[in-house]
Amino acid sequence: MEDNLFIEYINSPYKEPQDMLPKIDETMLADMEDSLEADFKNEYQQEDTASILEGIEYIRLYCRNFPCFNGFDYQPLQAPFAYYRSREIYLKELPFTEEEFYKFTYIQDAIKKLRLKAQPTFEFMAFLYYIIKVWSENQITTSGAKIDNILTLLKEQPNTKLAMNIKVGSKSFEFTNSLFIQSLLEFYSSHDLISHDLVERENKRVRERTIQYSLVKTLLDYLPIKVDKSEDTRFVQAERDLALCTLYLCKLLMGDPAYVCTKDNNATFDKLMRDFKDFNITLYQMLT
Repeated sequence: MEDNLFIEYINSPYKEPQDMLPKIDETMLADMEDSLEADFKNEYQQEDTASILEGIEYIRLYCRNFPCFNGFDYQPLQAPFAYYRSREIYLKELPFTEEEFYKFTYIQDAIKKLRLKAQPTFEFMAFLYYIIKVWSENQITTSGAKIDNILTLLKEQPNTKLAMNIKVGSKSFEFTNSLFIQSLLEFYSSHDLISHDLVERENKRVRERTIQYSLVKTLLDYLPIKVDKSEDTRFVQAERDLALCTLYLCKLLMGDPAYVCTKDNNATFDKLMRDFKDFNITLYQMLT
């Protein structure tokens, strides 16, 4: 029981407040994007640039939401073109192939119902999977590293008061005995315990669920979905199907797709949304 309580304390989802973005100069934004597109067309003039640009359309729509101006340019606007230039690297990281995507009838049906285009959806998924994988590695560190960091701070500030919050279901408990907390951390750090493996497995599970949520929530938030829904409907079934299919293709959801990718498995999607409802996704930092 004590190990389980400690695991929950160590592995609460990482949260980070959104940074304040500067005001957008719409004219400069449009000029900058036109210039980037013109350069891109010149670079790939021997290819069907219209088809290429259509393929990265949804990535461009996404990146326009984060026009971080560094004094010279709006950096995220470059990301869609950079993606295409390094597309093979992104696709190698993707757990499924483009052919598998097009042959997977469940996701193709969901895309049609949401009035999306298949190719831009695939490219956006490949783009997001890569940056989320990299981003997530910085969101959840191992428990051992966290504890070592705390112990280092305690050596620098030995008289600091410690407090530890443990949540059991809906009830929270706070420990303020600094000696007890420090001894607990030192014991964990200095002993090769079975609990090490338990905690690290829990870290892996939390990281995987963080990837799951970040991937599907970003897709649903930023894809140009065209679907009618009532005010009290947060997600229609086709959106749930798209999310579940994405998790399945990315090897983040296992089982028979006839079950795990359909309304029969809505509970998995709903629980993911509930568990991470207060989680701040800060992927835009990867674009700058």
